[in-house]
Amino acid sequence: MKLLHSVHSFPPTQGGIEHHVYHLSRELHALGNEVVVITTRDKGTAGEEDFNGVKVKRFFSIDFPIFSSARLPIFAFFAMLRENPDVYASHGYGSIMPLFASLAALLNRKPFVFTLHGYPEVKGAKRIFYYFYKFFIAPIFLRIAKKVIVVSKASIPIIAKECDPKKIVYIPNGIEEVFDCELDYEKKNKITYVGRLDEDKGIDVLIKAFAKIKKYFPELELELVGKDEGIKNRLEALANSLSIKLSFREVPYHQMPEVYCGSKAIVLPSRYEGFSLVWLEAIASGRAMFSTPVGEAPYLFEQAYGEKKEKFFFKNEDELVVKLLRFLKSQKTFKKTIEKAKYIIKEEYSWENVAKLTGNVYKDVLQ
Repeated sequence: MKLLHSVHSFPPTQGGIEHHVYHLSRELHALGNEVVVITTRDKGTAGEEDFNGVKVKRFFSIDFPIFSSARLPIFAFFAMLRENPDVYASHGYGSIMPLFASLAALLNRKPFVFTLHGYPEVKGAKRIFYYFYKFFIAPIFLRIAKKVIVVSKASIPIIAKECDPKKIVYIPNGIEEVFDCELDYEKKNKITYVGRLDEDKGIDVLIKAFAKIKKYFPELELELVGKDEGIKNRLEALANSLSIKLSFREVPYHQMPEVYCGSKAIVLPSRYEGFSLVWLEAIASGRAMFSTPVGEAPYLFEQAYGEKKEKFFFKNEDELVVKLLRFLKSQKTFKKTIEKAKYIIKEEYSWENVAKLTGNVYKDVLQ
């Protein structure tokens, strides 16, 4: 098949959706398909290039400071029309790309498949954009879509209110083999957050909790790894007001295994998620993964940690303090649980399997 994937941004830009599309496209190419990715162009990237056999075409976009996915690449639509693949696919609720891809598919009389990576829970001024998108943009591409792939079971009842439930197919994220550290987290001295620096990620909760934990473990460090979406200065000001230091880093994706291996534990305090790759990467790396119970987390942590999953969940700042202190004071008792989870995740999730399942969906819509 010739497959076209459209997405608001693509590596080297960091992000869960970006890396999902990269790994999926690469594996679909390895399975014998021709894959073209249509995306936006970030500073320092080429207009066209080959990514391990995947053709990537980038276009100038008008960016809006609302969501990281809110980009308007006008000429991308015409490129989608010209490519005329067997199947059009697009990713990300909140992006204009699914609308462009679905309309191109409709005009070329080809099937369109949409992948939902998580349903946003929006507060404040962002709601204006969200409601406009929900009522005027999403209904168009969800109606055109032959199938709607969800990476999180938690998203199914929500998106089922906006499209025919019969269209929905569940296919989880995958994990690369490179995420594989020694179980030496006791020797490390760093608590790490991985993800965009965005207000919906709840990073302020982590900083406040860390300030309390620091009193018991003064040598402990906190590092935030990810792209700033406009709140870095606020986070620094919060840390200063609590008399703690924290470090910031943006890391190329190929160096992310080093981030996990250099950490004692990973914390993701998000207010909402679909299926975060951070969960898979951290657990597969043999690191304790502490998270809010959002999106796919309850299902994934049940699979990885079994009856001990509650040790790794927190709902607020106070619970995070309790859970992290318990871990820090008795790290050896967590070792068997962390090691078992590591091998469960590596066994159950692979990008090759994700690509095969997704490819089967594409074949079905062609018929």
